[in-house]
Amino acid sequence: MRRTSFAISSSRLEKAVLIHLGVLLLAASWVYGGNIWWMRAALTVWAGLGAGLTLVAFLQPGDTGRDARRKAWWLAPWLLLVVLIVASCFNPSFVPVIWDGETRWVHRGPAHPGWPSTVDPGSTLRELAFGAGVYLSAFNLLLVVRSRRALRRLLIVGATSTVLLAVFGTIQKLGAQDFYFGSATSPNERFFSTFIYYNHWGAFMILWLTIAAGLGFYYASNHRARDLWHSPFTVAAIGAVVLAISAPVSASRAATGMAGMVVMIALAHTLACITTHRRTQRRPVWPPVLTLILLVSLTLGVTGWLAHRSINERYTETLATLETDQSLVEGRRELYRDTWTLAMQKPLFGWGLESYGTAFMLIRPRPLAPTRQYEASYVEAHSDWLQSIAETGFVGTLLLFLMGLVPLLSISWRALMHPLVAYPLIGCATIALYAWVEFPFASGAVFIAFWTIFFSAVRYARLQGGAAPDGT
Repeated sequence: MRRTSFAISSSRLEKAVLIHLGVLLLAASWVYGGNIWWMRAALTVWAGLGAGLTLVAFLQPGDTGRDARRKAWWLAPWLLLVVLIVASCFNPSFVPVIWDGETRWVHRGPAHPGWPSTVDPGSTLRELAFGAGVYLSAFNLLLVVRSRRALRRLLIVGATSTVLLAVFGTIQKLGAQDFYFGSATSPNERFFSTFIYYNHWGAFMILWLTIAAGLGFYYASNHRARDLWHSPFTVAAIGAVVLAISAPVSASRAATGMAGMVVMIALAHTLACITTHRRTQRRPVWPPVLTLILLVSLTLGVTGWLAHRSINERYTETLATLETDQSLVEGRRELYRDTWTLAMQKPLFGWGLESYGTAFMLIRPRPLAPTRQYEASYVEAHSDWLQSIAETGFVGTLLLFLMGLVPLLSISWRALMHPLVAYPLIGCATIALYAWVEFPFASGAVFIAFWTIFFSAVRYARLQGGAAPDGT
């Protein structure tokens, strides 16, 4: 039987994937961080087109189609997770009840105990459509992109956009302006730039800070200008500085800590490169090291000047909280304990995707005491990993983990030494660890950026193993 194919030139399919993913990323980051309902709906529809591009890639004739089909099994964890979540929608464990004009969800137990179930099938399917579409859209980078140059352009576009968002947010913050310079109102007073929650901005920024660092080291080794400072390295370095400064300006403690860690890694790498290069040339090391120290000192001074108000506010607030009832630490500990209790009631398959807020009321049915730091009714667990276990169980969380691990195992250790592989993966690992104590992946922009950067790094590493079409 003859195979049906949709013959499209490799270059056109590659451009379609890059444009599709680029639009998804830019739209999410510039419009409420992808976290307003109507934008999330639009992103879901647009991300859904990624499935069509995946199908086209599989049906391509020649080497392009064969290579794509060889990677089809990498989607097995994704497909199993989709099946698990869809199956849960046929076994609801709550029923909607109208009470005083409001819809309340009442726990009755699933019709088939022990099988996957969920609270609200509609909410579960909407969240699944968004997450599955984004994953496939980013996975397409592995299937069709043949050029390292094309991947670099995608990363440059994303990093440049994030630098502009950092400038936007910094000016807005220094001017004490409301959301979008007063043209809109943020539902959360702790916002930054276009992101409703400043910790979501912090996670998004860290991902692109590592990209800026990776680009800087790449151009430092591959520039063709008359000297380093007249190459794209300078632009990448300035972009990284702007992104790092935005962390304390945003008043996010977590973002500031993570940015400091990334900067320390980059500085240590820079010193190692300088030392190796100068010793190879048999020239003294101290002049460039002294220059680096002066530049870092200048940057710290500028950062302190721009962020002093935000730093003072957060320091005073944190100190006051710790001196009163230590709810900053105790509140989180109790929340994580109660979330774990909820998860252990259905450890295998969980309570259902996007069901945490309703199911958690079984653990905390009454409003909390007013002295508690956090809200009385929780929508997020303030830990994406714990929430994943509570919603999809250990089975679903394992499949989610494998969705990243299986493609990652395809790259060589040698490829990990490339800055456009190592630094993006450092960024992804940082946010994955951060997700144990916060909920960065609740942001549409962070979720999209994470998988885009992750699969860009994996694809770049695989192209490093052979000759790229453009030879660069």
